[in-house]
Amino acid sequence: MVAAALVYMSPVFEGKTLPQGDVIHAQDQIQDVVEFQEETGEYPGWTNSAFAGMPTYQLKSPPSKNIFHYLFRIFKLYLPGYTAAILFVAFFGFYFLLRTLKLDRWLALAGALAFGLGAHNLQLIVVGHVSKIYAMAYMAPVIAGMFLVFKKKYLAGGLLTAIGLGIQLSTNHVQVTYYLGLMILVYLLVELVYAIRQKYLDHFIRSGLVLFAALILAILPNMTMLLTTYEYTQETTRGKSAAVSTDADAKSGLDVTYMTDWSYGIEETLNLFIPNLNGGGGATDVGEDSEFYRALQRMGYQPGQAKQAASAAPTYWGSQPFTAGPHYVGAIVVFLAILALFLIRGPKKWWLIIVIALSIMLAWGKNFMFLTEFFAQNVPLYDKFRDMTNNLIIAQFAIPLLAFVGIRAWFMDEKRSSEEKLKKLYIGTGIAGGIAVLVLLVPTVFGSFIGANDSAYPADLAEALRVDRISLARKDAFRSLVFVLLAAGILWASLKTKMKPVYLYSALALLILLDLWSVDRRYLNSDRFVNKSQLKQNSSPLPADQAIMADTKLGFRVLDISGPNPNEPNPYKYSRASRFHQSLGGYHAAKLGRYQDVIEKNLYPEMFRFMSALNEQATIQSVTDSMAFMSVHHMLNTNYIILNPQQRPLQNPYTLGAAWFADHVTWVSSGADELAALNTTDLTFSAIVHDEFKDLLNTLPDVSPAVTEEKIELTDQKPNYMKYTAEAGQDRLAVFSSIWYPHGWTAKIDGQPAEYLRANYLLRAMVVPAGTHTIEFEFKSNSLQIGQTVAAIGSILILLFIGVFVWFEYRKKKA
Repeated sequence: MVAAALVYMSPVFEGKTLPQGDVIHAQDQIQDVVEFQEETGEYPGWTNSAFAGMPTYQLKSPPSKNIFHYLFRIFKLYLPGYTAAILFVAFFGFYFLLRTLKLDRWLALAGALAFGLGAHNLQLIVVGHVSKIYAMAYMAPVIAGMFLVFKKKYLAGGLLTAIGLGIQLSTNHVQVTYYLGLMILVYLLVELVYAIRQKYLDHFIRSGLVLFAALILAILPNMTMLLTTYEYTQETTRGKSAAVSTDADAKSGLDVTYMTDWSYGIEETLNLFIPNLNGGGGATDVGEDSEFYRALQRMGYQPGQAKQAASAAPTYWGSQPFTAGPHYVGAIVVFLAILALFLIRGPKKWWLIIVIALSIMLAWGKNFMFLTEFFAQNVPLYDKFRDMTNNLIIAQFAIPLLAFVGIRAWFMDEKRSSEEKLKKLYIGTGIAGGIAVLVLLVPTVFGSFIGANDSAYPADLAEALRVDRISLARKDAFRSLVFVLLAAGILWASLKTKMKPVYLYSALALLILLDLWSVDRRYLNSDRFVNKSQLKQNSSPLPADQAIMADTKLGFRVLDISGPNPNEPNPYKYSRASRFHQSLGGYHAAKLGRYQDVIEKNLYPEMFRFMSALNEQATIQSVTDSMAFMSVHHMLNTNYIILNPQQRPLQNPYTLGAAWFADHVTWVSSGADELAALNTTDLTFSAIVHDEFKDLLNTLPDVSPAVTEEKIELTDQKPNYMKYTAEAGQDRLAVFSSIWYPHGWTAKIDGQPAEYLRANYLLRAMVVPAGTHTIEFEFKSNSLQIGQTVAAIGSILILLFIGVFVWFEYRKKKA
């Protein structure tokens, strides 16, 4: 397993690395946190470099006395953590699960390869969804522990469940943990039915109590992450919306339309078996022997141009906006899973059938809206997650497990005669092979092969794409048919020949390896790797960054609208500016809810209006004048705008600074009014304040213009600390261009605790008494401190239980 992982990721030994987008985004956004920790040894818990300011819990895990963090590192064997280690952990976890089911080690290896080399795993590695794949890999040990518990191995099973789940939780991918919990719940319900029918309720209750104790043991060491994540989630787009007219309108969770943007097509489900049925990924090399290439030449493209275009043809035609590739689990694996339906009995069979079917139907999302809406409205926490295709994670795990539970029955079930097994083999081969033959002969039965954007192409080119998509589907259907027949041949040989089982097992493992490896290389191959020096060069400051970094003022922010796609700039989906500056943008799936509201209602419209004016203006002065209407950007102290990172940035003369005094208060009674008022209020003079804060401002007059020379300025700033000096002729309302977050931030005036409030929907504000004062804001998370204490206690308990288990095993062997 180590060898397979290292060979697949061999370019890392040539000094190369994989430019994984999500990893790069995360590294960009935590640069200031890393530097602060290196200087002070302190975890700040807050960054000002992404989305104008946000907690760092989901960007860089807080320090914790979590025993599972250390076990997680050990089980990676110190292999390259973003590449080879991922594959090894996926292999080893599934191998361990199959060994607990008493499979031969060569069959368990075949199963490990089947799960670990699932095409979606490799696609996730490419884009850098590292925590997601590790979380998926640690599903297997948890299920193994659960199986052992129900085999009445309570101590060993309970401890394995606790350790497996503890490490799985420590990967900090809540969505995968949710799917794991759903699988366990279904298993328990199936076992309950069998327990009632076969009268072993006492064992079921005892097993349930052991699993509950394992759950507690898994949770306690992870409390640092769990508490901070829970606290943060309440304020994000996953929590209740603040932009509502009444509290009764506030809905927790994501909008179902947003949740289902990525939904698997019903016909797309066959991608589990035939990888290119829906055209594979978003860009496929169809080669010079394609209709697409010939159509381009007919349109007048030079051979070099046509070849380049054909190397990235838009072949995907499924239900999703775009995709990196199919959720291919393997032709052989799907065939073996179909065969398993006729071979195995008992709760495991019905559990796997239910979770696979549920996983696929939920992945259909908007294409099966009845079930999607039912789950979103009735199943707790389901509406916290987006991308319905992620539900296929369950099938991606359960299909290989079903396949190899079936293989175990094939080779180890002596109650069935060879004739009966042969009959089942013919049925399974007929079903799997029949599907492949049908796609091979009549592919249009499964869809139109017309992409959502084909209408944008000339008719000849669009038709050429359709022909090439059909060709791709047919080729892969034939490919799947061949692998099914070869695997069926191995099983037939096990009945009809006296070949040693180890040869049959090894042949099956090699066949699965060939099947999956060859498809995986379409999405992750040596061409994806780059020299480390190249990646380092790409993360160096460019001329625009250097010009901004020369400005020594504190607290200003940068809007980067250069982006990877100049035709569709979106600073809230890329993070390069966050590495060097305090940026308005960044990249994260769970932004603060209030900030997301302002992005959609204010920042986007202002940015697009500015860009439209920019395209029409010719002089520097006219471009500068076009910034005047960007009032929310001014409020967020946006001092620079990057149009081209190779050129000097534009400077905004209208920014309001790091803090200012508001002369007037505009009162609003709802979050919706608070947000809407940003478009109609002169934010230079007036602060928008919700009625809930009236008690804090009852000493201020309705209008309080400056009576003497007044000023307020930021004099010191760290990720978790801000210091201001203020001079006021009377009590004044100061507005700070700092993001409101109701957990962890405390304020002081002249060293004494002070109250502050929210203004302008997402900023902080405070009444500053007359005179000269020092104002400080500091971020110290109570949930972080409590979580660290509980984590330390939980880690000690885990170590004690490991000691107890070792002692019992020692006593057992000694006896």
